[in-house]
Amino acid sequence: MKFGAARLLDRLRKDRAGFSLIELLMAIVFIGIGVVAVAGLFPLATKNVNDGKLLTTALGRAQEKLEELQVAGFSSAVMAPGSYADTLGTYTRSWAVQDSVPNDGTKMVTVTVGWPTNRGGENVTLVTYVAR
Repeated sequence: MKFGAARLLDRLRKDRAGFSLIELLMAIVFIGIGVVAVAGLFPLATKNVNDGKLLTTALGRAQEKLEELQVAGFSSAVMAPGSYADTLGTYTRSWAVQDSVPNDGTKMVTVTVGWPTNRGGENVTLVTYVAR
């Protein structure tokens, strides 16, 4: 048999079993706010993933051209000084070969790949040097 405070605590525990309607509504409101906040991030995440995909593809196209020019060799016709361009789907690729930069016996090759976006356009530029 319990007396005093122990008996009172047992009685309070029995009276408070379960959740009240107010507690349940507050939990639903907090969970709803969290779901709405997370759902608002999905368009931003999708845009960032798409931007990353476009950037990765553009870098691949630029690297591809740099490797092509390096393999051709220093004295090759494709390594003649000048500016050139081509189009690969929605990507535009331009490259320039400069002779004797930064010193004699080297060529500086600059490749720029651009693509359209809803903000006007983006581009990446890679630069390498090819020695004789």
